[in-house]
Amino acid sequence: MIGEAWIDGEVALGVQTVKRVPKYKPIPTDSVDVSDWNVRKVNAREGLEELAQSIREIGLQQPIVVYEKEGRYHVIIGQRRFLACKMIGLTSIPALVTHVKDETAAAIVSFSENIHRLDLDYRDKMRAAVMLHGALRSVRAVAERLGVSDQTVRNYLGYAGVPDELKDLVSKGKLSAQAATRIAQKIPDPKRALEIAKEVTDARTSDRRRMIVDIAHEHPSLPGTQIREISQQTRYSKITLNLTPRLARSLKEACGMLGSDPEVVAQDALEEWLQHRGFLR
Repeated sequence: MIGEAWIDGEVALGVQTVKRVPKYKPIPTDSVDVSDWNVRKVNAREGLEELAQSIREIGLQQPIVVYEKEGRYHVIIGQRRFLACKMIGLTSIPALVTHVKDETAAAIVSFSENIHRLDLDYRDKMRAAVMLHGALRSVRAVAERLGVSDQTVRNYLGYAGVPDELKDLVSKGKLSAQAATRIAQKIPDPKRALEIAKEVTDARTSDRRRMIVDIAHEHPSLPGTQIREISQQTRYSKITLNLTPRLARSLKEACGMLGSDPEVVAQDALEEWLQHRGFLR
């Protein structure tokens, strides 16, 4: 469990501190619901049989975390453990009953627990970020509550996280929604993003528009006019990728979900991989 620690009679879960019950207690499984505010929606049942078999053989090694509302318990952390216990017919499950002030706080706890786990589907992260943004009303507020960067939140939000100034350019037909989203994701500062967006609107080709955003991302201190001049002297190095049917399907799905072209998604994926492996400096 990420960030679990006992602190002065409270338990800190992720970034959300909640009051604790002295010890976890068994609660009836038929009194537990998986709330709509639990962030894991995609592939929640994948591998449940293996998990259920493990619980059957060695027991449940970690209690679930729930909050109580109107006589029912709602799962915040441990949805898959709960479903596996129900699968093998357990009538009760050990749980840590927490107290949260509202369902938004419950969602933040759930998101904070799951956001850094590799097996949480990106669609779940996007859906939860949009939900929290709707409740908290700002990218910075969501980022602060989740303990991640503004840019990470904007990546999850997609067009919903685009600053209003860029959305105005989209509504006036000067900028595409796709371009506005990419600018917001690459350039977190709204003032800087608007400066670069104005340079993008003057570019004639899609390659040139992408180039301006990429150069601005790599050189955050350069003024927009200088970035435009550099982009006019720069050419992309192009490569050809031969994809298996599985990769091709996944790339197509990602493009549809993110509203981006295959070249943009592939470039972003390559940049992220190179940076993660320490090759991109």
